[in-house]
Amino acid sequence: MVISTFPEPPKVWPLDVQAVPVPGTEKDGHTPIFRNAAVPEFTTQESMYDVFAVGRDRDPQAPYLGIRPWNPAKKDFERRFEWLTYAQAEELRTAVGSALGKLAKEGQLGQGVPDKQWTCGAWMQNRPEFQILEHAAAAYSRRTVSLYDSYDTETAVYVLAHSEARCVFTTTSHVPTLLASASEIPLVKLIVTLDTPAPAASAPGELGRDQLLAKWAASKGVNLTSWDKIVELGKANLVAHTPPQSNEEQISFCYTSGTTGKPKAAIVLHKQLAYAGAATSLYWSKPQKMISYLPLAHIYERILEALVTRNGGSIGYFSGDVLRLTEDAQVLQPSFFPGVPRVFNRIAAQIQAQADGGGLKGKLLTAALNAKIARHDQTGDVTHAFYDRIVFRKVRAVLGGKVEQLVSGSAPIRPDVLKVLRVALSADFREGYGQTENAGSCLLMHPGDKDLGTCGPPVPGHEVRLRDCPELGYTTKDKPFARGEILSRGQSVFPGYFKDDKKSKETLDEEGWMYTGDVGLIDDKGRVKIIDRVKNLIKLAQGEYVAIEHVEGIFSSSKLAAQLWLYGDSTEAHLVAIAVPDPEAFAPFASKITGKQLSAADLQGLEQACQDPKVVASFLNDLVTVGRRNKVKGFEFPRALKLRMTPFSIEEGTLTPTFKLKRPEARKILEADIKALYSKPPADISASKL
Repeated sequence: MVISTFPEPPKVWPLDVQAVPVPGTEKDGHTPIFRNAAVPEFTTQESMYDVFAVGRDRDPQAPYLGIRPWNPAKKDFERRFEWLTYAQAEELRTAVGSALGKLAKEGQLGQGVPDKQWTCGAWMQNRPEFQILEHAAAAYSRRTVSLYDSYDTETAVYVLAHSEARCVFTTTSHVPTLLASASEIPLVKLIVTLDTPAPAASAPGELGRDQLLAKWAASKGVNLTSWDKIVELGKANLVAHTPPQSNEEQISFCYTSGTTGKPKAAIVLHKQLAYAGAATSLYWSKPQKMISYLPLAHIYERILEALVTRNGGSIGYFSGDVLRLTEDAQVLQPSFFPGVPRVFNRIAAQIQAQADGGGLKGKLLTAALNAKIARHDQTGDVTHAFYDRIVFRKVRAVLGGKVEQLVSGSAPIRPDVLKVLRVALSADFREGYGQTENAGSCLLMHPGDKDLGTCGPPVPGHEVRLRDCPELGYTTKDKPFARGEILSRGQSVFPGYFKDDKKSKETLDEEGWMYTGDVGLIDDKGRVKIIDRVKNLIKLAQGEYVAIEHVEGIFSSSKLAAQLWLYGDSTEAHLVAIAVPDPEAFAPFASKITGKQLSAADLQGLEQACQDPKVVASFLNDLVTVGRRNKVKGFEFPRALKLRMTPFSIEEGTLTPTFKLKRPEARKILEADIKALYSKPPADISASKL
């Protein structure tokens, strides 16, 4: 194992100058190349095999992977976590890797399957077995592909067939889907179930569930077995590790969300994930205890778990139900809580609702928030000797009481949400930016930065620059700050898409720059702010162009909106919107307008309020206020609005598994609503009250 150019992290990360231009790198239509000012140079020769070794060697007996055990008598999870140590994980990965090697050698994974460089599928929610499988693949130079647990049959079959998976580790809930689709995934010859085996049928001559599934699998030429049997087989046939000779070898395929078609398979190399874990460990170097609930099919969760693994930390997996996430956190008491804006928005809304609730409790919380926000804005400090003990101790207890670091990714987070949670949790909370194609590692805020709204400078060792987007009105000569498409280059950048040279060449240029498709600006301190998307222009009937996702993001910052979809059509002269209110913020808002006392839990009452023209008009007026505050152009305002309490969802077909809006599908599904909105006269947004 060799680590190169691995510096000590700075004792204090600079805030006045966070990224610096590389002299002599400016060229026509492009900014200079920018690098992290504190740690401009950083590379690693580690593979993911080495990443596990670094964490294990810190303390082989340290708790590593944990779950809440299920109590069949209580029919509920225990209020404790059971842990596998690093040493136990080492034993299990060797067993699983050995078993798969034996099955491949015997031809049970298909004819001519080599010992190395073939693909194992993982179709499951977050659980320890995923990490064991990932480490087994690294130890024996194989690949993994992870599927979102929420995938529909068509997408799951496509990913397994496209990635050439030879086996699938999954739960019994997905086995019927796999067997019914066996002819479409002919390379899959082994299905490994992770569930506890079901009891055999009690009546003579009857077959239990597992026996029926086994017979069905055999009829399809598929071997159906269990995790326990794979581990047992491997322990009886142990084989020495054959790790990659270079971190340039493949470790995984990570499929993009597929907002506009079939998901693309980004090739993930060992060096990308290893770099992501090592580079971020310069910011967070001590062993963390992290809660795992973000999908492991997403690169964001993958790099977080690589970071925690390398630091010798602990990963506690949630119970599988996002509605019980706070309960899981209270049991686990994590020190590290990663998330996405939709999770943090919900937590912040609950805090704000309590502050707005009136009474002595509400007034005290409001005073505490205001005092801590004022201190944060002046000094960046997020602690307060009095209020932390009297007021915020109970707020911190919602996430277990021991959270020290939070990080938000996947989508822009509202600065006010980030600030409220910083002071309410007395924690280091930062925003980062990355994509599947650069292993989620491009930008990250420096610790202690009190100026919110940017994603910070490039992470150590990474490079960014901007290029002109004249068609959108952004250039690198803009004042006060250069603006343009963000280009990303460094060890985290992928080599291309599997079986898609055309898309690879569109995304990567000959100098190794990755075209992110996101528009940013670089401020005077070297921080990058995401302001738009390159390919999201729509043309209205009168000829105006609207960067729809950018404007949508502005209106989505309304505290009243949990979700918002902005729509425009080239045959229409104005935009319309469909919004899902946030129950915590919407309940007091609607109560004041309707005169009826509504609670956040009264979804039926809130849905009725969504149909009240006065409520809709007031909600639209709030959006107009948000738009004016952000200097939105007149033709970019929605002129008609529909409210509904039913969220956009994966099941409805309007969201991808990564919770990104599938715009073409949403247009089809919501066609009747769109037609109804355009049948109304456009609202006059010049009026102070709509």
